Amino acid sequence: MNLLSRSPERAVNNFEAALHEAGLSKDISIELSTKSPGTLEDQYRQWLNAGRSEPDILTMDVGWSIPFIRRNQLLNLSEELPEDALNTLESEYNQASLNSSRGQDGNIFGVPFMMDVRGLLYRKDLARKAGYEPDANNWGTEPKPWKEFSQVIADVQQQQSLEYGLTMPFELSQTITCCAFNAMMSQWGGAYFGGRENLFGPIGDRPITIDGEPVKQALRMLRTFIHGRDDDHALDDDGFAGGIMPSDVLGWRYTKDLDAILNGDAFGYTVGMPAMALLGASDSNFGEQVNEKLGMMPKPYGIPESESQYEGIGGTSSPLAGYNLSVNSNSSKIDAALEVIQTTMTDDFLERWFNLSGYMPAKTDLLASEATQSHPILGQYMDTFSVMADNAVPRPVTPIYFQESKVISQEVHNVVSQSKSPEAGMSDAKQQLANIENNYGN
Repeated sequence: MNLLSRSPERAVNNFEAALHEAGLSKDISIELSTKSPGTLEDQYRQWLNAGRSEPDILTMDVGWSIPFIRRNQLLNLSEELPEDALNTLESEYNQASLNSSRGQDGNIFGVPFMMDVRGLLYRKDLARKAGYEPDANNWGTEPKPWKEFSQVIADVQQQQSLEYGLTMPFELSQTITCCAFNAMMSQWGGAYFGGRENLFGPIGDRPITIDGEPVKQALRMLRTFIHGRDDDHALDDDGFAGGIMPSDVLGWRYTKDLDAILNGDAFGYTVGMPAMALLGASDSNFGEQVNEKLGMMPKPYGIPESESQYEGIGGTSSPLAGYNLSVNSNSSKIDAALEVIQTTMTDDFLERWFNLSGYMPAKTDLLASEATQSHPILGQYMDTFSVMADNAVPRPVTPIYFQESKVISQEVHNVVSQSKSPEAGMSDAKQQLANIENNYGN
C-alpha cells in the first residue's frame, strides 16, 4: 500500500504502527512517499493524468481537491465506504473540511485527516505584565471585537516597548486569498462570491461580491493597522488603534512575522496553530515556559455574525486549511486502501496521530477529549481551536481557483500597500473575476 504523506518525520516513522495499533489488518503494510507541499498538486496532476495506479492513497490539500474530483480521478467514497462510515463523516466530522472533498452531486471523495484552523497567538506573559487577565476574562474562548482588541495590542506594545504590536503573513501570494485576507474579510461579514453556498461554484453563475462594503471595511482596517490613522483610507472610527502592524508584513510569509513573536519583538501573531505552539516550546525558544508565555485566542471580529447578510459569515472566522485522504481511482489495492482510510477514522488512531504529529483531528468532538486536552503543550489551546473549527471558512475552490486567486491576492495587496484605494482595487478585482467566470462558464 503506497501513500503519499507530508507529515513530520517522527509522525511518518510511526504512522504504520499507529494504524496497526488502531486495528488495521496486520497483512497491510504502508509505504510512505514524501513530497514538498509546494510541488504536491503538480505531481498529483502528472501522475493521475498518466493513469498511474500509485500512490494508492493521496494526501489532498483542502484547497485543491475539487479539480481532481471534477476530472474523475478520485474514488467515489460515497459508493465504496459502508453506511456507518458515511454516517460518521456526515455527523461527527468538521463539515467545512468534509465539503472540501465533496463533489457537485454531494458525494464524498476524501476523508478529513489533518484539520488546520487558526486562532490568534499572543504573549500571555506580556499581557499580564500590562495589567490584563487573559484567563480570568476568558480570552481563550470568547472572541473580542477588533476595535477593542486593537487598543489592547497598542497598549501592550507601548507598555512593554515592543517593536511590533501585531504581525501577520501578507506577502503577495496565494496565502492572501486562502488565509490571511479570507479570514479578515469574513470577520467583517464579507465574501468573494456571496455566502458559503457559492464557495465551490457554480462558475459563471454566482454573485461576485468582492467589491462589497464589508470587504472594503476589512481593507480599511488593515490600512489603519499598518499605515496608521492618517492613511487616506483608514477606518472612519477613532476606536480602532492605528500603526500596530509594520508595513514589512507586506513582504512576510511565515518567517519574520513568526520570528517576531518568538523573539519577543511582537505581542500578537495572526497565525495561531499547533505547529507554532510546538515551535515555541523548542529549547531555542520558550522551552518549558511555553504555556506561560504563549496564549491562544479566537480571532477577533469586525462585526458579529448577526449583522452579516450571509449566514455563517461575520464574527470570529478562521481560514480552513489541512489535508484529506483520497483513494486513487486507478489503484489496484482499493480494498486495502479503504481499510486504511476507515482505520484513520477511529478515535483510537486520531488521538494517537494527534500526539504524534500535533495535527488536529477533523472529528471535532475529539478536540475536547482527554487525549487532546491533556497534551502537555497543546492541551491548553484546544478550547480555542474548538471555537475556530466551528467558524472555519474555506477558500473558494473551483477548477479556476488559482487563476482567480492571483487576481484577488494582487488587488488586495495593491490596496493594503496603498497602491490603490479600496474602491478602485475591489472594482478592478470584480471586473477581472467576472471576465474569468464568464469565459470559463461559457
